[in-house]
Amino acid sequence: MRRALTASIMVVAAALAVAAPALAGFGLAEEHGFEVSITNQDGTPDTQAGSHPFAFTTTLNLNTEGTGGKIHAAGGDVRDAVLDLPPGLVGDTSAVPTCSIAAFTKTELNFGDSHPCPDDTQVGVINLQLNGFPPAEPVYSLTPPKGDPAEFGFIALTSPVVIVPSVRTGRDYGVSATVPTIPEAFSMVKAELTLWGVPGDPAHNEERGGCLKEFVEEPNEGECPVSNAPRPFLSLPTSCTGPLHWSARVDSWEEPGVWKTAETTTPGMTGCERIGFAPNLQVQAEPAEAASPSGLSVQINVPQTYEDPSGLASANLKDTTVTLPAGVALNPSAADGLAACGEAQMGLHDAAPAQCPNASKVGTVEITTPLLGHPFSGGVYLAQQGNLPGNGSNPFGSLLAIYIAAEDPISGVIVKLAGEVKPDPATGQLVTTFLDNPQLPFDSLKLSFFGGPRAPLTTPTFCGSYAATTQMTPWSGGASATPGGYFTIASGPAGSGCLSSEAFTPSLVAGTTSNQAGAFTPFTLTMNRNDGEQNPSRIQVTTPPGLLGQLSGVTLCGEPAARLGTCAAESLIGHTTVAVGAGSNPFYVTGNVYLTGGYNGAPYGLSFVVPAIAGPLNLGTVVVRAAVDVDPTTAALTVTSEPLPQILQGIPLHIRAVNVTLDRHDFIINSTNCAPMALRTTMTGALGGVDTVETHLQVTNCAVLGFKPQFHPFVSGRNSRQRGAALDARLSYPKGAEGREANIAKVRVELPKQLPSRLETLQKACLDGVFNRNPAECPAASRVGIARARTPVLPVELEGTVFFVSHGGAKFPDLVVVLQGYGVRVDLVGSTFISSAGVTSTTFEQVPDVPVESFELYLPQGRYSALAANGNLCKHLNMLMPTDFQAQNGKTIHQSTRIKVTGCAAKSARSARLRHQQQKYRGKNGRTASHGRTADKRGHR
Repeated sequence: MRRALTASIMVVAAALAVAAPALAGFGLAEEHGFEVSITNQDGTPDTQAGSHPFAFTTTLNLNTEGTGGKIHAAGGDVRDAVLDLPPGLVGDTSAVPTCSIAAFTKTELNFGDSHPCPDDTQVGVINLQLNGFPPAEPVYSLTPPKGDPAEFGFIALTSPVVIVPSVRTGRDYGVSATVPTIPEAFSMVKAELTLWGVPGDPAHNEERGGCLKEFVEEPNEGECPVSNAPRPFLSLPTSCTGPLHWSARVDSWEEPGVWKTAETTTPGMTGCERIGFAPNLQVQAEPAEAASPSGLSVQINVPQTYEDPSGLASANLKDTTVTLPAGVALNPSAADGLAACGEAQMGLHDAAPAQCPNASKVGTVEITTPLLGHPFSGGVYLAQQGNLPGNGSNPFGSLLAIYIAAEDPISGVIVKLAGEVKPDPATGQLVTTFLDNPQLPFDSLKLSFFGGPRAPLTTPTFCGSYAATTQMTPWSGGASATPGGYFTIASGPAGSGCLSSEAFTPSLVAGTTSNQAGAFTPFTLTMNRNDGEQNPSRIQVTTPPGLLGQLSGVTLCGEPAARLGTCAAESLIGHTTVAVGAGSNPFYVTGNVYLTGGYNGAPYGLSFVVPAIAGPLNLGTVVVRAAVDVDPTTAALTVTSEPLPQILQGIPLHIRAVNVTLDRHDFIINSTNCAPMALRTTMTGALGGVDTVETHLQVTNCAVLGFKPQFHPFVSGRNSRQRGAALDARLSYPKGAEGREANIAKVRVELPKQLPSRLETLQKACLDGVFNRNPAECPAASRVGIARARTPVLPVELEGTVFFVSHGGAKFPDLVVVLQGYGVRVDLVGSTFISSAGVTSTTFEQVPDVPVESFELYLPQGRYSALAANGNLCKHLNMLMPTDFQAQNGKTIHQSTRIKVTGCAAKSARSARLRHQQQKYRGKNGRTASHGRTADKRGHR
């Protein structure tokens, strides 16, 4: 950059207008007020792109007034002068030695003594008209003060005058040269500044007024020595895009800050096809471990050819696109504590240093350029998200962008760039593009992204060699270069062995907060995965029997709210926390769990709603659905999730842990069975791996639970041989028994010999194949009764049909009660046995561990009644029904329950009830099978 600054010397000319007719007002002359030429040694224009011209001359002429020896600038004396060079014209002050400020400003100079600095620091000459005096003075390269990239100076009369170049940061990054506070006494009317493209060229010895002191060989008599390896000082732009545009402006002592401007053009550059462009790329992961958060360095090198005065500069880099290796992706762990830099904070279009928050810094940048002679550095910052209104902005309106802000404290040069980062939406591969880079040469630009547990990038999952590719376009307009770079990963995380695609052994912790049998309690489940293993894709959890959710107080969330993640609070049953990102410090996001209506053929579902907000990035809301099945025999729950998202808007999630906590008040109920049980979880990995874990669950204090179910059987005395007998059996629990009473586990009842099974009906039993396919298809003759049950778990009563179902080789059909309601189906299977004495007993071996308020089974009379009757039942008022009840906690009740015979007295209330039941059954007989009708393969409604 220093080179570019040199050109600023031309500004020095803020001078007196040549004696001419007086023009009104202060400013540059309308004709020949501002002129620029770039020439070869023979005086012809130099238009070769990237060349080092013999001379570069700028002339400023001010409007003048007065006559004879009293010509002076019209309207006042020039105070400041500024020259804006076209982008790409640069000067390298390291090509020549510099003169110290102390030597340049020494006070013992006499009038006409304008050579305070060594000859080898001279870079050109300036011709001035100062109040009638036209001295020609050397221009020297000075040692710049801190904060300036370069400084040039000359002596006017006895006064030192400096030219301060600067880079137009935030604009086109061209060079501007300023001559500040020109002494008012000079009365300058004209300045003609000439800078040499190669100051060490012996061809300038005559203009220098002497020979350089350093030489390779002694000169012949009357000749100057040959200069020792002269280096180029000026380089012309490396783009051939039309005329070069120049601008000059001056202000006066009378009106400081009121600028008078003039513009001009010179022929554009030619011969861009001759300019070389051979960039290369280096990439390195640090450390090079698979499936880990990692620092990553990306270094672009553009070899420069600035040593050869007769050669051409390398083409400057205009556009660059870097595609990182597949598998290198963004790491969500970096979001913890991360901030973003706003456009105003970055100030891409102003010259001030960037003010990005330190928390938005994701890496460092180091730039080496021949213009400064030393590297300078800065930071890489995450830009605000630009594709979500209200979440900030960036120049591309994109999800991701980065800023580069580098500042050299020595020269004061500031470079600010913006790059768009596009993650592949399917793979997460990152493509970063910087367009219209400054027309400034650099040897290398190295971006180093931070490492550590919260590194912004992760390495690929497996060992191997990984290549980055680029497309780099030069300002010369030539063909793009496509250099590549690669790095090798030779170990797994933390130096472990290389990973295989089969690796998938996640851990699981699950359980209830309280293990008191029958009590309400929160439930929590947490899955953890190690770095380097497959990401989890699907989770299926099967609860042990008795671990239930009480749905009575929950409003089921319907569609489309469940799908959109907009369920109301009335459906909220818990919360979820998901840890994402590689490394030891993943990022945690939290969300809610809602209970929904039927989903994927199951009677219920879950909607996991997680706002995907990670630090400054908002990726929207993630909704994951799950189906909740109820086992019709045990009432155990099976929850099967949809595939978990693996990537969001191109950011791989690297799911490390999933926690689900169901903590709605009075929702989860413990079993009333204290036997050891297991919660079974099957986890499927994104690459197909499957791992099943069984977690031990066991409640305690079952013995404190009571067991006092009440059982009341009734038969109608109005039996007949053709229509058989009717039985109404009712069971109930004491009010408020939930949580204090053990649930029923097993029931056995034995009918008295006066109530035998009706063999004709048994022979009409539904085949188990038909029943298993769909109970609604069973023949009407197999439907022998109706049943209903009320449980505090559900807000509605369950009801359904009672079937005889035959099982191939079994001697007697089963009595199966199919209860349905609120999307749930429960099958109570009773094994039937008829003794040689004709006594029928039915045993329900597996009653779900579910609290019951009441249960009623009604077997009516009819053409195919379940029961026959031996004689007039009104003559057997003392019939007993031996009954065995076993509780889930092991307690038992053995009793012989007296069967009440109704209908023997005309006004009997019980008789009226049984008649009502009989009429109800007859009225529903044509539709009782509807209780078995199904909407899916399991027979759920």
